[in-house]
Amino acid sequence: MVSLRLQFFTFLNMILVGMVIGIGFDFYRVLRSKVNPLQIFTILFDIVFSLLSAIIIFITLFYSNGGAARGYVFIGVFTGVIIYYLTISNFMIKVLTKLANIIYWIYTKAKKIIIWIYNKSKLIMIKIRRWIKQWGEK
Repeated sequence: MVSLRLQFFTFLNMILVGMVIGIGFDFYRVLRSKVNPLQIFTILFDIVFSLLSAIIIFITLFYSNGGAARGYVFIGVFTGVIIYYLTISNFMIKVLTKLANIIYWIYTKAKKIIIWIYNKSKLIMIKIRRWIKQWGEK
C-alpha cells in the first residue's frame, strides 16, 4: 500500500510536470508561429511533442512512486497545465518570443559571418591558384 505522504509527493510532482509541459507547449507554439512549417511537419512535431510529454510524465512518475499510475496522477498533470495557463502562460509566451527572436538574430549574424568568411576564403584560394598557375608557367 502506498502511503498518503508518497501520494501527496507524487501529486505535487505531477502538478510540476504539468506546468513544465505547458511551458514546453508554449515554446513549441512560439517556434511553430516563427517557422510556419508545412502541415505534415506540424503533424509530425505534434506527435513528437506528445510522445516527449508522455515520456516526461512516466519518468517522473517512475522516480516519484515507482511508476504506479493512479487517477490522482492524471488529475495532477491536468491541474498543473491549468495552473500554468491561468497564471504565467501569457508572460512565458512573451519571454519565449523574445528568446526566439534573439536566437534568430544570432543565427542570421552567424550565417552572415560564415558566408563572408567562405567568400573571402574562396577569393584567396582563387588568387593562390592563379598565382601558382602563373608561377608554373615561368
